[in-house]
Amino acid sequence: MRLYTKLSINLDFFKAVRILNFDEKASKIYENLIKEDQELNKKRLQKDLRIAAITLSVNGVMVTADKKDFSLIHGLVIEDWTDPSILLTKR
Repeated sequence: MRLYTKLSINLDFFKAVRILNFDEKASKIYENLIKEDQELNKKRLQKDLRIAAITLSVNGVMVTADKKDFSLIHGLVIEDWTDPSILLTKR
């Protein structure tokens, strides 16, 4: 019974989550990021760069623990979800 309760809780949570697509606007931002900074044109950064482009396309905030790679992207606002101080400063 607990398993179904957990599943139900998770389904309710994900109903409220908006999933963003890599659309045309994000694609253009992705291309511009690479044009503006060739250092970002590395295979290991391709997926992160696409995620960042989606975030930038909606003027969003990237919530991540991967500050090392995402901090390379100009204009991307980052919140580190592992930093306990954000809980104190965001109230």
